[in-house]
Amino acid sequence: MSSFGVPDDKNKPGDDKKDKTKKADTSTVALSANGVLEETETELPDTLEISFPSHDLYTSWDTETAHPYNFKENFKNDSVEIQLTNEYDCGFTPPFCGQLTSLYGWRKYRPHYGIDIDLETGEGVRAAFDGMVRVARYYKGYGNCVIIRHNNGLETVYAHLSKLLVESGQQVESGTFVGLGGNTGHSRGSHLHFEIRYLGQAIDAQDVIDFEKGELLTNTFVLRKNDVENKYDLRALHSRYRKDLGLAYGNYKDKNGKTYKIYYVRKGDNLSRIAKRNRTTVNAICKKNGIKPTTILKPGRKLKI
Repeated sequence: MSSFGVPDDKNKPGDDKKDKTKKADTSTVALSANGVLEETETELPDTLEISFPSHDLYTSWDTETAHPYNFKENFKNDSVEIQLTNEYDCGFTPPFCGQLTSLYGWRKYRPHYGIDIDLETGEGVRAAFDGMVRVARYYKGYGNCVIIRHNNGLETVYAHLSKLLVESGQQVESGTFVGLGGNTGHSRGSHLHFEIRYLGQAIDAQDVIDFEKGELLTNTFVLRKNDVENKYDLRALHSRYRKDLGLAYGNYKDKNGKTYKIYYVRKGDNLSRIAKRNRTTVNAICKKNGIKPTTILKPGRKLKI
């Protein structure tokens, strides 16, 4: 099923080059007993500011803009270690268990910052981690979307929903239904567009989640500045040579001068996934590389495509 998980360049949410920082007026925002934001006439004590998840990291609470952060300005370290879950929260829940129909990366004329998961309109979509709903509204190419800021510092995006089941300011636990799957916004066919972001920077969700097993690859995810520059910053990557960056693809010439496309195996890859990503077959890959469908692939191995 073909689909467009992000809007066109003129109306695309999540353009990491934009700096639309919009700080919440914390003097007029409070939390009610059920976790929903309400207006108040008195100024909030400083201690209530930390009621927003990861407020010390983001320092703002914008309920209108999808990605109001400037990652390059705020990410000062070479790396950060993100503890995804702990013994005091509700762990991790797959947003939806379905076939992946489009992966993270450059798609035709624009970047695709998320993972598309096949579903039927009306099927329930769940929150991945504990947190608080920051955005719950119709937003440009995302259509009906929910954005949740989590206690671990990540934000997750659930787009193209047919119906929203939560509202901004609502506290949710991992597994809470946040909406119903749909086909709103820039979308071709019902599916869930799911993103993971840190300070506005999109991360390949497959580096965090094993979608086949429906579980986390590891409970600790390390985000490195080099990974952002060489893997996750899709617009920057598109303007530079893949060979210079050591990306997943390269070119190879045999002794007869015939050029092959080379794929570098990444962690979590298998032949089926590689074949689908490159629009070929497992048998074709096996024939070109002299391997069997049961061959175990180690990260870094070069495959002729």
